[in-house]
Amino acid sequence: MNIQQLRYVVAIANSGTFREAANKLYVSQPSLSVAVRDLEAELGFQIFTRTTTGAVLTSQGMAFYEKSLEVVKSFDSFEKQFSQSDDDNQQFSIASQHYDFLPPLITAFSKEHPEYRDFRIYESTTIQILDEVAQGHSEIGIIYLNNQNTKGIQQRMDKLGLESVDLIPFQTHIYLAKDHPLADRESLVMEDLVGLPTVRFTQEQDQYLYYSENFVDTSESSLLFNVTDRATLNGILERTDAYATGSGFLDSRSVNGITVIPLEDNLSNKMVYVKRRDTNLSSCALKFISVMVDYFDKYRP
Repeated sequence: MNIQQLRYVVAIANSGTFREAANKLYVSQPSLSVAVRDLEAELGFQIFTRTTTGAVLTSQGMAFYEKSLEVVKSFDSFEKQFSQSDDDNQQFSIASQHYDFLPPLITAFSKEHPEYRDFRIYESTTIQILDEVAQGHSEIGIIYLNNQNTKGIQQRMDKLGLESVDLIPFQTHIYLAKDHPLADRESLVMEDLVGLPTVRFTQEQDQYLYYSENFVDTSESSLLFNVTDRATLNGILERTDAYATGSGFLDSRSVNGITVIPLEDNLSNKMVYVKRRDTNLSSCALKFISVMVDYFDKYRP
């Protein structure tokens, strides 16, 4: 048993398939499969049940995964603390939910701090973002919290050794096509959205509502479009009478053909960043957060 095999187990469990885990780890799928089979033979039990659609942890596998995650996190923290590092030569990586402010934000940062030359922006599901930060692949994760999801997400953050830092409160906004029947409204309420199609970002089988990136209840929607990227979401909005939800933090070039209207609700949304509790942020991360706060102040809806 070695740390690399533990990383493989964590990656497969988080991804749900050997193929996706192999892509993320930059290894071949056969090599990954052989490494896990060797580990299972050494342990004397099966970690994963292989299916036609992916890989599912067995009961013993789940316990092994949780311990593996702890070991990988501890090793990454140890390695980062005692290995020689140079902020200027390292890749700076952030994980985030799907926000339109990411492209202008990262470009603003690169212009203000040209000394940093290698960026990675990983947009994914809420669970993947938290795991990315916990495993040290991304230094910070950008998500939102409100009175509907905080308890559930906080429980997972506690389990992963993460903490959140508040950035800015914001109001829920509804994204519509510019020619939508509701596009001329100054504000909306939930009753206005009943029966409309909804576009939302896909999560892990929507197993827990508090991982959703959709700010409102979609049970009254006439049709659901589940997508994985912002371009597809905007393209559907432009061509239908569907709506999506978002933060409203936009510059003039972020969304074309889309109207953004505030929603009257009591969700108490706030944008936060997530970090590892046991790790200090790099100077690059601190500068990025400063630029992010300035951006939010400038483009506050």
